[in-house]
Amino acid sequence: MKLLLFLLTLLFVAPAVRGAELIRAVVEPTAGVVAPRALYISLRTFPTDNLAFSLQAGMLPRLMAGIGYGGYSVTGMSTPDWFDKLYLKARFRFFDERRTFPALAVGFDNEVEHPRGGGEYFRQERGFYLAASKNFSDPVGETAFHLGSSISLEAPEHLGCWMALDKTLPAGFGLAADWDLGTNGDRDYRFDNSGGFLNCEVYWQSFGQVRISLQFMDLLETGGEPYRALAVDFLGLI
Repeated sequence: MKLLLFLLTLLFVAPAVRGAELIRAVVEPTAGVVAPRALYISLRTFPTDNLAFSLQAGMLPRLMAGIGYGGYSVTGMSTPDWFDKLYLKARFRFFDERRTFPALAVGFDNEVEHPRGGGEYFRQERGFYLAASKNFSDPVGETAFHLGSSISLEAPEHLGCWMALDKTLPAGFGLAADWDLGTNGDRDYRFDNSGGFLNCEVYWQSFGQVRISLQFMDLLETGGEPYRALAVDFLGLI
């Protein structure tokens, strides 16, 4: 609980940065990175009374790295049961977006999908991944498309694949969706058998510095019962 209070304090005392890039769609990564000396904090709930969060920092131009952690029963009245290890996260964008070509980034993330109430199947770690992102301006904001592929150290014989969409709206509101085709796990949960893992969210953001989201997870019920989650993302200077 002390660690959680420390993270929430950071949301209010860290100086803000401008020109933030989109780091995630709903849960799937994009080709966005944070600038050097910028700290990116992301918190997300999942059933029941559980919380996962990550802290990542801009290390060098185009390079960010950090850790993920969390626990079960973090909120509520039960004693928290923290994850048994820290998870590593890193991303390097090796090609910036051009008018006719998307941005490209490689990354690593060994955090698994943590068990949840009503869940039947849990996705393994993403492992090494390649993400592509392309933004388009329109009369009411911007629309971004994202594609990604991954290879897990746990099952290197199968590639993961996902696609995502992000749409900004007036007054800081926006919509996002991502779809994991489930190609790197059990065949019964692939998109051609189960539909894959579809997530959507509605969010509000303030100049790219704070993003508050209501997420609708696993809408196709591939891994069990669908659920709602709250997420908060913050970007500030170290």
